[in-house]
Amino acid sequence: MQQILSAYDIPSRVLDIGLGIYCGQGSQAALQVRSWDQWTALLLLSSPED
Repeated sequence: MQQILSAYDIPSRVLDIGLGIYCGQGSQAALQVRSWDQWTALLLLSSPED
C-alpha cells in the first residue's frame, strides 16, 4: 500500500498501533498520510467496487 501512495507522490508512514484484539503473529499497523492527501489515498487504496 505504501508503494502505491509513493508512486503518486503521497508521503506516508507505517505506525505500530499495538496488539489490540489481534491474536496472530506480530502487531497491528496503520498507514498515516497527510490530512490533505487522505481522500486521494482512500480512493487509491479502496477496492474498485466501493
